[in-house]
Amino acid sequence: MDARFELVAEWIEEQGPIGRLVKHAHISLRRELEERLRETGLTHAQWSALTVIRWHGGISPSELEHILLVERPSVTSLINGMEKRGLVIRKARPDDARYRQLFLTPEGERLADETASFTREIESRIREAMGERDFAELRRLLRTMIAVFAP
Repeated sequence: MDARFELVAEWIEEQGPIGRLVKHAHISLRRELEERLRETGLTHAQWSALTVIRWHGGISPSELEHILLVERPSVTSLINGMEKRGLVIRKARPDDARYRQLFLTPEGERLADETASFTREIESRIREAMGERDFAELRRLLRTMIAVFAP
């Protein structure tokens, strides 16, 4: 085990607040995902947006902002970059042309398909380490924690 990890693990075990535990878990997962994404040329933010748009085809930029927990300028920049790369297109909403909806292009679909297994593989490693029951409990507890702070 890396000495830096041992130092962090000791601090977290002894006195670290729950937020620090969640942050370390998140960063560990994100680094693993970013390593896999490197060969695709996608950033973590682009991959997250692709995944959400794939799931919610026709999502608005403001809805994407709320799901990704980022500010409007960041979402606009993210969408512009993905649009330039040919991954997403914006279409006017049929019932109100003032509003835009986001859809994946064929290239965006291809990349979403290619990378869909990444989180399943990462989560599989976690399931193996903690067991299916504890993994399900972790998901339940995290949803409860999020709900405490939901508006």
